[in-house]
Amino acid sequence: MEKLRPTGPSRRSGLSQMMKTYAHIQLKGTAAEIRFDWLGFDGDDCFGEFNITVTEDGQARQFNFGPCVVHGLRKLTKLFDNPSQTAVSGAFRHPDVRSYKLQRSGNNYRLVVQFEGAGLNEIHEVQTTNIDIDEAFLKAYDG
Repeated sequence: MEKLRPTGPSRRSGLSQMMKTYAHIQLKGTAAEIRFDWLGFDGDDCFGEFNITVTEDGQARQFNFGPCVVHGLRKLTKLFDNPSQTAVSGAFRHPDVRSYKLQRSGNNYRLVVQFEGAGLNEIHEVQTTNIDIDEAFLKAYDG
């Protein structure tokens, strides 16, 4: 069931209608999958949570980056709209410095996740057969 909620008063005009409070982008391959989730939109310009989930060999691993502004969603979406763009990255402080970088070469995607405080540095790759971009949130947000 789709999560909709009335957004309250906002600095942005036009956000008082019912809209989704989440968005996702999913890269699916035959052996692996990478899913980006933005959850808990605050009605203004921020999601309460940004997660990346990598599933390989039936095992899911989730990376939590904490709050994320809408620009983070828009920035990642542009990678798929612009064939000449080959990479996108983001960095957060939750509570340590956490970053990701997604690189594209044809249908191959390489995700690098780093959490400085935990010393985490992981690389995940997927050869995509399907890309699912949930565009409903940004369409409503942009009005």
